[in-house]
Amino acid sequence: MNNEPLAEIEKLVLENLDGNGLLDLENKKLCDSGATQLSSLEALSQAKSLILGDNEISDKGVAALCESPYLSKLKVLNLKSNKITAEGARLISQSSNWSNLDQLVLKFNEIGEEGAKHLANSEFLSNITTLDLFRNHIGSEGAKIIKSSPNLKKLSRVRLD
Repeated sequence: MNNEPLAEIEKLVLENLDGNGLLDLENKKLCDSGATQLSSLEALSQAKSLILGDNEISDKGVAALCESPYLSKLKVLNLKSNKITAEGARLISQSSNWSNLDQLVLKFNEIGEEGAKHLANSEFLSNITTLDLFRNHIGSEGAKIIKSSPNLKKLSRVRLD
């Protein structure tokens, strides 16, 4: 693996991680390769909020984040305006990394009704209070599934199509 891009990602993390644990990497052109490199950095364990909107991250990048050993303390995960499909929602729903999440933002992706079902059935997302699925084409059935999910009982703020 070429360490130069990894060094660039590490520099991005160090420059953008504030003292409160907010890591804002929105619109940094990370793509899947950057998300994969990011997921391997131990510095991520200091992050409480991870903002990765507008980075062209697809399900492949989501898979790397879901497998990262450094993200289990996150309270906020924002993946808005990426290229995440139902498969990415399935990966998120099955990752124990997100057990402590309070907020999950997936607006402006493509998870659809199937993705909404995955999220609704997740035992790992049971602590989220805020879920933003705006413009994901989940439809009325997907909305109904989210709202009636026994696993998402703590939800107090939900934004759907």
